[in-house]
Amino acid sequence: MTVHDPDLRRSVVSSTFKDASLFGLEASGTTVLFGKAALRLPVAISENSGGRRSIHDMPQDQPTLTAVYIVDLQIVRELLTRTGDSSYAVELASRDGQTLFEGMGDLEEINPGVGHSRIVFRGSYKEWAPTLVGLEADLPAQWMRISIFWSALSW
Repeated sequence: MTVHDPDLRRSVVSSTFKDASLFGLEASGTTVLFGKAALRLPVAISENSGGRRSIHDMPQDQPTLTAVYIVDLQIVRELLTRTGDSSYAVELASRDGQTLFEGMGDLEEINPGVGHSRIVFRGSYKEWAPTLVGLEADLPAQWMRISIFWSALSW
């Protein structure tokens, strides 16, 4: 019988999963990111550990992981920051934190009764975008996020 060092196991697990998130697999789906097919795994809106608040309830100036995308076998993190009543900043970053896109946008309420909204982010691709996902860095950068049910479902 193999004996495992419980302190080593706790240390490895806590450092490996220090940023663990609660994903809403039921709300996952395919989308287009950087002009390519991508799988979007949203972070669940939940009060449980690893969950997040709706973008409508986010505190200001606190970057929040709202989704992870898999595109061309690369992991891309979607981080939203509320910067005002209806203004937001977005950062799309690689798994290791390299910024691929940064932009700003305003929340547009389409149907408040069901939490249907849209944010068009305008910004720029960053120097790592061409290397990691094959983008032309000189292209004008715009990215749209549409959500319903107060951002429980987004694409």
